[in-house]
Formats: sequence, structure tokens, C-alpha cells
Amino acid sequence: MAAKGFIRNFKPFEILTEEQVEAAHRGALDILETTGVRFESKRGLKIMEKGGCKVDYDQMIVKIPPGLVTECINSCPKSFRMRALDPNNDIIMGGNTTYICIFPGNHTVDLDTWETRPPTIEENNIACKVADSLENIHASTSYTPYCEMQDVPPVMMLPVSTWSRLKYFSKVNRIGTIENSHIWEIKMAQAIGVDVWGAMEGAPPLAYPETTVECAIECAKAGFPVASCSGGLLGATHPATLAGGLITGMAEVLGCLVLVQLVRKGNPVFFVSFDNAQNMRNGTLIFGSPLNFLFSVMWSQIWRARGIPTAGAPGASSSKRIDYQCGYEKCMGALLAALSGAHIVVSPGGLTGELSYHPVLSIIDNDMLGSIERFLRGVSFNHETLALDLIESVGSAGFYLDKAHTRNWWKLEQYIPQVSDLQTYTEWLASGKKSILENAKEKMKEILDNYKCKLSEEKQQELDDILEEARKYYKEKGKL
Repeated sequence: MAAKGFIRNFKPFEILTEEQVEAAHRGALDILETTGVRFESKRGLKIMEKGGCKVDYDQMIVKIPPGLVTECINSCPKSFRMRALDPNNDIIMGGNTTYICIFPGNHTVDLDTWETRPPTIEENNIACKVADSLENIHASTSYTPYCEMQDVPPVMMLPVSTWSRLKYFSKVNRIGTIENSHIWEIKMAQAIGVDVWGAMEGAPPLAYPETTVECAIECAKAGFPVASCSGGLLGATHPATLAGGLITGMAEVLGCLVLVQLVRKGNPVFFVSFDNAQNMRNGTLIFGSPLNFLFSVMWSQIWRARGIPTAGAPGASSSKRIDYQCGYEKCMGALLAALSGAHIVVSPGGLTGELSYHPVLSIIDNDMLGSIERFLRGVSFNHETLALDLIESVGSAGFYLDKAHTRNWWKLEQYIPQVSDLQTYTEWLASGKKSILENAKEKMKEILDNYKCKLSEEKQQELDDILEEARKYYKEKGKL
């Protein structure tokens, strides 16, 4: 049993030649061997040195020989399973299946004024419940649905976020780290018997803070997958060119891969693409840019050649409203990432990049993602779908509406969205001229009215106890 995911039944979309793929790989290896990567963790530096790297402890720079990189790539599994609370929601990374992951937002957004504010813990719980109930959402990152909550100190943000998701989101989750928060997040996952994946997110260019290194080490020791993210800003923290940004990001994530394999050979690793274009007029990120889409497609192609699963996060928009711009930017990013073979696509719920999130948007995105799933499924060619006998029997004077073949096949061939407007104009007028936004609000109420927590009360209490342990830990350290 596992989540169905989106199964692509045709060749992945590619934009690089084989020669360009190899040139990028050589460029990344050269960066690792000559420039190196900064690991701001003495523990991490010792692991890398013991594994055969050249380490400058004063500068915290690790230079990694190409042979070691190749050896570590070869030791990574090309496919692996992540256990969810419900086995039907397990994820099997690899192959031609794409899963969809919640996109984070810092604040909630008012759907009338489009102004943002920090959500309450209960609003975070509600957003988790809604996402848990949507069939085209399969996983969640950390810092999701919200990156900030009222009355939650920054040091407790990730423990509270993970506590909420493990209670109300029965699918696979990622953990991050603030002030060693991974200690409590790993403990929560182990208490309820699920897998999480750890985030080793860098501080580009070519650097990893201590907290992310520690998170990767502890997740690998626990046997949890580790995801390393290329999150540069083209023209600021990565070169302005797509090719230069690509090889810089490749070098960064390969540094993570080597560390994880030295901690636990064969531990699952996958690579996340989140490079963004920069608006050179004001210095802000441009979400929904063609550069982001191109980077994501290259990323999938590059790592498919090495057998490393990938994730992409181009399914974001710069729009401040749930509007036409929001729709086309999110759809293009998610579709191209899925077509290129990304195994996880981060998209639903987020608005204005990571500025805001709303569960109503996740419901609308669920429809958009369902359309992508139908496209990836492709066209079925066999005796029954070709329907030659049927075509001959109907000829040029009949029709197909009353035929058993039509009754059997139309729902299999078509995708029927839940909140999109498919009414005739007359029906739309008679039903009150509702927009997709109004339909999604009604759907959210229906979801919450019928939601049932899948975690037992005993396990919920275990999560509460671990969260309280985290509070005591930070209080003793003077962080609260």
C-alpha cells in the first residue's frame, strides 16, 4: 500500500543535451575539489575529514575528492519508501511517480482585503486538516502550513509545527531545525511510528550552517531520508546565469550527500531545487519566473542521470491575490516540474512565494493538480480504447451517448474537478453566480465538518508530552 501519486506514462521532458549534463557534473566536481564547501559544524568537519576530505578547520572549508563523491552517489538508493501514519499514504520515492507537497506561507491572508497576519495555532491545525483531506496532496515540508504562529516563540516554531502536522496531517512530513529542534521532531516521529525526512538547507553560496548539518547527521543516524536544497538567488547568492547557478547548487547538495553517506552508507538522500530569479529593480525574489521553471527542469534531468530522486519547488506565484496571475504561475511551475520527472513538487496553498498561505487556496490548487495528474497519465492505447468495433457499429448515422463503452470509459478518461466552475451559463446564474473562491470556501467547511483525526488519543498525548519536554529544554537554556 502507498499513495498513488501522479504516474507519468511517457518520457520525461528534458532541455539539456547529454554533453551539457556531463559538463554540469564535471563543473560541480571541480567546485567541490578546488573551492570546497563551508560546513559550520566541527562535528561535520570531523566526519568529512575522516571520510577522506581535505578540511581547513580555521575557515571551516571542506574540499571533497571526485572519487569520494562518485562513491557516495553510487551508495545512495535510487528508490526508497517513507512511512506515513496511514500506510495508504506512504510515499515510494523514485521511478516515474510524482508526489505533491504543501507550499509554506509565513502568514495567513484575509480573502476579502488580501492583507496578511500571523495565524493562530488553531488556524494552523485547520490548514493541516484541510490538506490531509485533499487527494492530490501527499506530503508536507517543515514550516508548513505556516512559518509563524501567534504566541509561539521562534525557538518553538518548528516543534509546534511538527506537533500540529503529526496530529492532523496523516501523510509524510519533513522536519527542519532551529536551535536543535530536530531532536524533538525526530522523537515525535519515532513515538508514533512514522518516517520524516530531514532538511539540510544551505546558506548559499557553498555553505551550511551548524544547525542544518546537525539535523542531517541525526536524521541519517535514525535512518530517515535527508533532503538537501539548492536555494540560491540568481544574481545574488548564485551566479546570474542558469548554468552557473546550476553547478553551484549541484556542488552544495553533493556536499550534503557525502556527509550523509559517511554517517550512514546507503541512507536515502534526495535533492531539492528552489533557485529563484531576482528582481534586479528592487532585490526581491521573482516567483513564477521562467528562470525558476527552467532551473527545475534542468535539476530533474541532471540528477536522473545519477539516479538521485529530486524535488522541485517552482509551484509558487508572486501574486498577492488568488487571481489569474496566481493560477498561471503556479500551474506552469508545477506542470513543468512534474513533466520533467521531479519526484516531489511543492505547490499547494502558498501565495506570494512564502509570504502567505490559505487552506482555501490549497483546495483550488487541488483541482489544478488533479488536471496535471490526468495529463501525466497520458493516453491509453489498446483494443478497448481504440474502439474499432464500436466505431464500425455506430458508423456515420449514430452516436455514442447511450453506449456501454461510453458509460464505462468517460469517468476514466476525464478529470472532474471539485470546485472549478463547469456549469452552463444558465446554471451558473441560477446557482448564484458563484466564483471558484466561493466554491472552495464551501468545500473547506464541508471538509472540516467531516474531519476525523486518524491519530489515537494515546499517541496524541505522547506528542503533547514531547512538546512539553521541548519547552522545558529551551526554558532551561534561557531561550524562552
